[in-house]
Amino acid sequence: MAISIIYTLIGLMLCFVLYIAFRAINTGMEAKKANKNLDITKENNLDNKEDLVSKLNELKELHEKKILSDEEFAAAKKKILDE
Repeated sequence: MAISIIYTLIGLMLCFVLYIAFRAINTGMEAKKANKNLDITKENNLDNKEDLVSKLNELKELHEKKILSDEEFAAAKKKILDE
C-alpha cells in the first residue's frame, strides 16, 4: 500500500515536471516566432525607406535636368512623401 502511494506521488511529480518543461518550450517557441516577425517588419521598413530614397533621387535628377518644373517637382515630391 505504501509503495503504491510513493509511486503515485513520483508519477504526479513527473507529470508536473513535464508540464513545466512543455510550457517553457512553448514560451520559447512563441518568443522566437515573435522575434522573427519583428525582423521581417524591420526588413520591410528598410526596403520601404530605400524605395522612398530612390524615388526622391530620381525626382531630384529629373528636376536638375530641367525635365520637371519647380511646381511639378514640388507636387511629385509631396505625392511621394504622402504615400
